[in-house]
Amino acid sequence: MNVHLLSIGDELLIGQTINTNAAWMGKKLTEDGWRVSRVVILSDDPETIRRELDDALSIADAVLLTGGLGPTKDDLTKHVLADYFGTELVMHQDIADKIKAWFESRNVPFHEVNRLQAMLPRDCTVLPNPLGTASGMWFERPSGQVVVSMPGVPYEMEGLMMSEVLPRLRSHFKLPTTLYETIVTAGIGESSLAALVSDWESALPSKGVSLAYLPSPGQVKVRIGVQGPAEDRKSLAHLLEAEAQAFVDLAYDHVIGRGDSGLPEAVLNMLKKRGETLCTAESCTGGQIAAMLTAVPGASASMWGGVVAYDNRVKQDLLGVSAENLAKHGAVSECVVKAMARGARMRLGTDWALATSGVAGPSGGTAAKPVGLVWMAVAGPEGEMAWCHRFGSQRERIVQRASRRILTHLHEAMRQGPRRVG
Repeated sequence: MNVHLLSIGDELLIGQTINTNAAWMGKKLTEDGWRVSRVVILSDDPETIRRELDDALSIADAVLLTGGLGPTKDDLTKHVLADYFGTELVMHQDIADKIKAWFESRNVPFHEVNRLQAMLPRDCTVLPNPLGTASGMWFERPSGQVVVSMPGVPYEMEGLMMSEVLPRLRSHFKLPTTLYETIVTAGIGESSLAALVSDWESALPSKGVSLAYLPSPGQVKVRIGVQGPAEDRKSLAHLLEAEAQAFVDLAYDHVIGRGDSGLPEAVLNMLKKRGETLCTAESCTGGQIAAMLTAVPGASASMWGGVVAYDNRVKQDLLGVSAENLAKHGAVSECVVKAMARGARMRLGTDWALATSGVAGPSGGTAAKPVGLVWMAVAGPEGEMAWCHRFGSQRERIVQRASRRILTHLHEAMRQGPRRVG
């Protein structure tokens, strides 16, 4: 079954807003057995919307639209859909009453323009939106094709998808069972990982198993998938688990987690299992490592705190880095980054500490220490370890890759080293 996603809004076209809706919808629809064959971003223009609907319905079984359902005059989606399906807009008083109650519950003035959001096509199934004021709309064609319109506000769209749209799509269409398992690896590039599992991968098509590599800075996710009739779900699940385990066995040294978890989750889970704690001392990464860790719910069980030691005086006064080493070797050096990690571990009283110091650019590089060079260290119960990496020349990418790489080093150190006793 093919589905097309139409994202409406000039703010998407000019880059003012990132189209996160399509990514979220694509993931959920794929998990339900749909093939998302096209994603289109289009302006809030009647002719453009009609043209894209014609094009989509010439191919797709379902078309999902987001955006253009607000209370202002530039929100035209429901007007276009009413005209497209040969119906008219009528007042849905029950929806108007709910919208008014929604505003009153938040002590926000209710205006007539808000009531107009209850003007909806007569010949559609209205999908209630408890999270906002823009209702969803479900249209069916004689051919069995479906067109669904939803608000563009992400959490409202997600609520409608989960409570109304996905269940209705499952009921309306007979979909195959599609199962996926995602395995997260770190410390190995995509091509090297592919070479490591080459023989196993070559045998997958004959088993009806798909494989996709999803690289990002510092890690590679591998998505293994199976698809078949709904009644075969149990056997498909067994096949998927067997192939996922086969991959884990082959790439064990680089596997850090499964599912949606990434490096921060993997590090924090291992710290929690070991009963150990962590802190950070960051220079060039500017707090990015701490931010990645504390973004994970429950991080406070293991992540105690951090220091952004951007200036050398902070490195000296808070972390105990010697002025002599700073003068002789510079802030971007092995001895300094080890001292930063050691000092943070001692000052914050944790089992482990991470430290980074590098040249993030775009200026400040030299022949000896070019932009992209980063020293990083892990301090633990058995001392400090340090590494030097080169991460290109783009500042944001340098920070991102360095933050991920040091978490990889910590994960490897904990996996290979002894567990704390006591």
